Amino acid sequence: MGVIYVIACSLILSFGAAVGINIQKMSMNKEEQRRDESLRRPPIQQPLWCLGMAIIILDACGDFVFIGMAPQSLLAPLGSLGLGWNIILAPLFHPNEKVTRSIVLATVVIYIGTITTVIYATDSTPTYDLEKIIQFASNLHFIEYFICCTVFQCCAFLHGNLRGYGIVHYCSIAGCFGGLCIILAKSCSELAKNAIISKSTQDWTTSIIPSVLVFAMIATVLIQMSFLNTGLAKFDALVVVPVYQSFWNAFSITGGLIFFQEYQYMKKVEGVMYSIGIFITLIGVMLLVRQRKRVVLPTHID
Repeated sequence: MGVIYVIACSLILSFGAAVGINIQKMSMNKEEQRRDESLRRPPIQQPLWCLGMAIIILDACGDFVFIGMAPQSLLAPLGSLGLGWNIILAPLFHPNEKVTRSIVLATVVIYIGTITTVIYATDSTPTYDLEKIIQFASNLHFIEYFICCTVFQCCAFLHGNLRGYGIVHYCSIAGCFGGLCIILAKSCSELAKNAIISKSTQDWTTSIIPSVLVFAMIATVLIQMSFLNTGLAKFDALVVVPVYQSFWNAFSITGGLIFFQEYQYMKKVEGVMYSIGIFITLIGVMLLVRQRKRVVLPTHID
């Protein structure tokens, strides 16, 4: 699959995700404006929120097909492209959120890092069967990574319950589950792709593992969306989305490299430049978050 085609597909899909998230945020903002708290409806009863969710689900279906066509180490950094759409869309849906020159500059830095990462990411995308997926999941490095993710989530839950949940709590937990979700989604997509290519459904009919993977994927999506929506309900989208994206990138990229062992397809120079691209992207995200905090905090103080 050509890099240009990958970027084009990612831009389209990230646009859909940004539209859905901002519609949900707008719906929750309108509900918060109701003076009578007893009349406030939960998200699932809000037509606008449901519309946003429908867009996200439709977009996720496209993602499911798309992630089977490229390595995860290439797809994960492209998620940062959605920040550009968010900067354009957030002020349109939420007029109180203003875009400054610093925000634009930070976004440019993110795009430079993303482009660098995409150029040097591996473009090898082999087809994996169930035996290979099980082998990946049984790898000691992935087991250690999964344990680290579990410990991280438990610490975030515990700290949030003791000290109160903030932006970092909601976004880090959502990002961690998002990183696990893309591993599960790519595994399911690979099994589906293998069934089509081999014209055999043996992996799906002789083992319960594919069904477990699908169930786990749906569960991680629901948990991820729950924490992300709660964060969006409490804080500005221009703050929440980049913080969430930084955690999602970290867990998605690391998870893909470890689970699918995609680092094996990289030359030394490519690995170094890929890491530099990721580092530049994260710097851009940090600049964006710091700028938004400078803008938002005075407003809350008043």
